[in-house]
Amino acid sequence: MKEYKAELETQCCETLLGQKAWKLLWLKMEGGPLPQQTPDMQWAYDRLARLGGSKDTKRTGRASVEVLWEGWSRLQTILEGYELAMSLNHEDL
Repeated sequence: MKEYKAELETQCCETLLGQKAWKLLWLKMEGGPLPQQTPDMQWAYDRLARLGGSKDTKRTGRASVEVLWEGWSRLQTILEGYELAMSLNHEDL
C-alpha cells in the first residue's frame, strides 16, 4: 500500500484528468491562481472526493467509490459547461 501511495504522489494528475479538467478542478476547489507545476494524483483524488461530498471525518484519507463517482460526475458537468461557454459566438448574444 505504501508503494502505491508513493507512486500516486509522483504522477501528475494531467495524465488522468487532462489539462482543462485539472485546471477547472483547481479553480473550483482552491479558488486561487493556477500552480506552476501540475498537481499530483493524490491532490486530484482528494479534491474529487471533496467535490463528491466527502468530508473525511474519520481522517482515513480514503473516499468511497460512490463519492469519487459523484465528484467525477460534477467535474464532467463543470467541464461541459466550460466548453459550452467557450463555444458561444458572442456576436449572437
